[in-house]
Amino acid sequence: MFKIKTDFKISAKFTFILFILALLFVTACKSAGQKEQIEPVEPKESQNQLTKYPDAMLWQIDGTAKDGTPSRVYLLGTYHAGDDRVLTFPECVSNALEESDRFCCELSSEVWENLTNLMQNLTYSAFLSDLSHTLIDDLTPDEIQLINTFVDSQTFAQLVCFEPWVLNNYLQPVVMLAADLDTQKAYDVLIMDYIQKYKNNQGFDGLDAAQTQLDLISYGDWDTQMTMLRDTLEDLRDLQAAADEMTELYEVFLSGNEQEFEALYFKDFEKEIKKSPVYKEYFSLLLEQRNKAWAVKIADYLDQPGITFIFAGCAHFVGPDSVFYFMRQNGDLIN
Repeated sequence: MFKIKTDFKISAKFTFILFILALLFVTACKSAGQKEQIEPVEPKESQNQLTKYPDAMLWQIDGTAKDGTPSRVYLLGTYHAGDDRVLTFPECVSNALEESDRFCCELSSEVWENLTNLMQNLTYSAFLSDLSHTLIDDLTPDEIQLINTFVDSQTFAQLVCFEPWVLNNYLQPVVMLAADLDTQKAYDVLIMDYIQKYKNNQGFDGLDAAQTQLDLISYGDWDTQMTMLRDTLEDLRDLQAAADEMTELYEVFLSGNEQEFEALYFKDFEKEIKKSPVYKEYFSLLLEQRNKAWAVKIADYLDQPGITFIFAGCAHFVGPDSVFYFMRQNGDLIN
């Protein structure tokens, strides 16, 4: 257990990069993107073999490239925040990184270089053109008081002039901070640093287009965004409980137990859907539609000789609509 600090506030010094990393996995963004157009895949016989490492969220797929040589894809499920325990990779992850000659993340290294600009432009586009009705008009006095616990008055006065998703995304890292987790101590960041230092800064591919994740962050009309904002405020009202839930999920992640992780993660999904119907479509878009697209891209890597290392949010590799489910449906994994 930990003691919640009640005197910290978020100021404008928080960067938009924090929003991307902390939201798309840990809190499922409270948003969703547009459906990608995915061509139907003809099912086929496959000899590609999937193996799970027992002590990490690491999977390995062994296959055969189109030229007849062996191919391999490592898939590391990540948690987009962490603590000192992840500063040293498990041995199986270290070995996989050393073996690999190609790397892939949710977003490519080229997108990452421009991510701050993309997020700033997205936020500017959410500025209200008509300030006769702002977010302050839809918030109750109790909600405003709660927000002021975590956001300084000057920043809050600016945030209410934007669409609700901006304030929502600004508040969501509070739970992560209360759980003593740090986005700079996450596998994603550490692997990017590893590629730069030990793989000649060769860069990495992306599973998503930038617009896919930008759409995820700014999803919904005004009413939908208000629903999602109020759900975040509910978490902040009982910050200790929300932080404990995040800590529990993180500890299971560190254990490498995918069954326990799946049970905890998707239990929260069911709770959100019962609370508000808007989440049913959202969860389908957030995971199912993206996983369908990723399954095809991962199969393409198996068609290429060499070893590919993919690192992405752990939730994409567990559950009923996981990447592996769609790969089996497409005939790209042995059932």
